[in-house]
Amino acid sequence: MNTPHDSYFEENFELAFDAFVNIELEAILDDASQLDYTSIAQALNRAARKSEEEGCQPRAKVLRLLDEACWMRLSPSRRNEPFDDPVVAGERRSPIPNDFTDSEIDFFAEIMESIDNPFLKGRLADLVWHCSEPREVKFVLAAIDSYMQLPLDAEKWFRDGDLCWQRAIVLSRIIKDSDRLDQIESSIVAALESATVQQGFYGHRLADTLMSSGLAVNYSTNVAAKLETLAGEFDAAKNFHASGRYYNASAKWFSLFDDCGKSIDMIVAEAEAFEKEASARIASDNPSYGIAAGFLEKAVQIYRSIPRVHRDHHYIDKRIQDLRLRINEYGLLALDEMKTFTTPGVDVSEVAEQARNSVNGKPLLEALMAFANLHSIDFRDIRKSAIENLSRYTSQGLFSKVFRNHEGRVVDRTYGFSESTPSEENEIEIRAQMNRFPYGFGVVVAVQAKILPALDVLILEHRLSEVEFVDLARRSPIVPINREILWGKAIAQGFNRDFATSIHILTPQIEHMVRVQLKYAGEITTHLDQNSIETEKGLSALMELPKTVEIFGEDLTYEIEALFCDQIGPNLRNNIAHGLLNDQDCYSYDAVYAWWLGLKLMLNTFWSSLEQQHPKRDEDSQSKENVQGIQGSESD
Repeated sequence: MNTPHDSYFEENFELAFDAFVNIELEAILDDASQLDYTSIAQALNRAARKSEEEGCQPRAKVLRLLDEACWMRLSPSRRNEPFDDPVVAGERRSPIPNDFTDSEIDFFAEIMESIDNPFLKGRLADLVWHCSEPREVKFVLAAIDSYMQLPLDAEKWFRDGDLCWQRAIVLSRIIKDSDRLDQIESSIVAALESATVQQGFYGHRLADTLMSSGLAVNYSTNVAAKLETLAGEFDAAKNFHASGRYYNASAKWFSLFDDCGKSIDMIVAEAEAFEKEASARIASDNPSYGIAAGFLEKAVQIYRSIPRVHRDHHYIDKRIQDLRLRINEYGLLALDEMKTFTTPGVDVSEVAEQARNSVNGKPLLEALMAFANLHSIDFRDIRKSAIENLSRYTSQGLFSKVFRNHEGRVVDRTYGFSESTPSEENEIEIRAQMNRFPYGFGVVVAVQAKILPALDVLILEHRLSEVEFVDLARRSPIVPINREILWGKAIAQGFNRDFATSIHILTPQIEHMVRVQLKYAGEITTHLDQNSIETEKGLSALMELPKTVEIFGEDLTYEIEALFCDQIGPNLRNNIAHGLLNDQDCYSYDAVYAWWLGLKLMLNTFWSSLEQQHPKRDEDSQSKENVQGIQGSESD
C-alpha cells in the first residue's frame, strides 16, 4: 500500500462523493487497452497523479482509492480471501480488503450503481459484500451480474475475464443461486461450442474452468467431442503443442462420462502429438536432438500411464520400446550440440543487477527460462573447496563436532578430519563442511543476489496463473503423470511468494519424482521386512541407491541430498514430514532455494532424459537449449 489509510473519507464523505460525480470516469477508462484490472488501475493511477499535480485533493483521493481497489489480484479459488496484493521488491503495492476503512467501503457502496464498467463495478460490489457486516445480498448479486457482463471472447478471457467468471461461479455457489449458476454454465458451454483454432487455447481454458468448477457434467460428451475436434484441427495445422493439450483435456472429459475407450484413444493421441513434435523439431531449420529427446520422454510417460489391460489394442509396449531406442540415439547426438559458457566474477551488487537484467523486458517464457537458470553448482568444486578449507584451518579437523537443531536436540556429529588417513569419518566431516560453507553459503548468496532480485522483476512484469504453471508441468518429462497439478500449484505459490505452501507441496513431489525415475531405471524402491510387508523407501534411502548418480548426475544428486536429506543442512524432507518447520523456516533462504530448484527442474523440459544417459553434461549449455526448446514449442 502506498500510504496508510486515514480518515479522509470519513471526514470528507460528501466532498469526495461530489468529486466522484464530476470525474469523467468513462473518458479515463475509454481506451482499447483497458481490458483488465492492471490496465484499469494504471489508467486510474495516471489520472490520480494528474489531479495531485493540479492540486485537486478530493479528486486525487477518489482516483487513488479506486486505483488501489483495482490493483488487488483476484484469486477465485480462495473463497474466504479472494483478494491479495502483488508484492514488488518486498513492498506491497496495494491494500488487502481489511486495510480499507469502513467509510471507504461505504463510499464504494454509494458510487457502485453509477459505474458502467463491468470490471470496476464488479470489483467494488465484491469488495463491499466481502467487507461488510452484515452482508447485503444486493451487493453480491451486483458483483455476479457485473462479472457476467464481461463478453466471453478470447481477448477478455485471457486478461482477467476468466478470473471474473470463476469468481461469479464461486459467489453463486456461496449464496446458492442455482439460476445464475445455470446461466453461467450455459454461457460458457455455448462459448466453448463456438471456439475455433484461431483463438488458440481459449477453448481449452473454457473447458478447464467448467471442469475445475464441477460444471457441465450433463454436457460432458459434447465438451469432450468439441475438444477432440479442436485437437484434430490443431494437429492438421501441425501445431502439436496445442493438439496435445486439447487431446489431454478431451481424455479427461471422456473419462468423466465413463467412456474409457475414447479416453484411452485421446491419451494415445496426446502421446503421438509429442512424438510428432519431436520429429518436427528434428526437421526444423533449428534442429535439436536434446529437445526432441525431451518430447519423446514425455510421450513414453504418457504411454506408461495407460493401464496394461488397454495396452494391447494400441501396441503400447512396442511403442515404448521403440521410443526408448530413439531417446538413446537422440541423447548421444545431443552431445555435439552442447556448448560451454562462462561468466566473469563480479561482486554481489553487480550480480543482483545482472540477475534483474537477465529477465527484465523479456517475453514471458524467455524470462522464465533465464530465471530458472540463474544459478548452478559444481559438486566437485564444492568438495574440493571443502577439503581445502579443512586442510588450511587445521583446528577444524582436530575435534569432533556435535550439531543441534533449534530445539537443542543432537541431529548429527562429525569425528574430525585427517588428510593422512582417509576414512568414513573423513567423508562425514567433508560432507558437513560442504553443506555448511561452499554450498550453504552459496544458497544464501544465490537467493539474495540472484533469485529474489530477479523474482521481483518477474512479478512486476508478468502475471502468471496456476493454470499456466500446471501446463508447464504437464510438458516437463521430470514431472510424473498425474502430478502436474501438484507441481504447478507448488511452483505458482512460490511465484506469489507463498513459499510455505510451496515447499510443503513440492517436497514430497520431488521425492516421488526421484522414486519414479529410479523405478524407470529398474531400481527397487521398496523395502520388504521379515513379515513380507513391503513399504516405500524414503528419500534419503532412495538417494543412496546405485543408479541415483547415473540418473541425476553428481550436481543434482548432491543438491537434493543437501537440501532435503542431510541432517547437517536444511533437511527439508524430514522437517516438513514431521512438522518441525516454524513460520520463519518456511520463508528461509533454503525454502526459497528449494522452490526455485523445483522450478528449474520443471522448466528445463528435456533435462531428465539427457541426464539419464549423460549425467555429467554441462548445465549452462543445456539451459540455453532449454530456452530454445520452450520457445519453439510455444511458437509451433
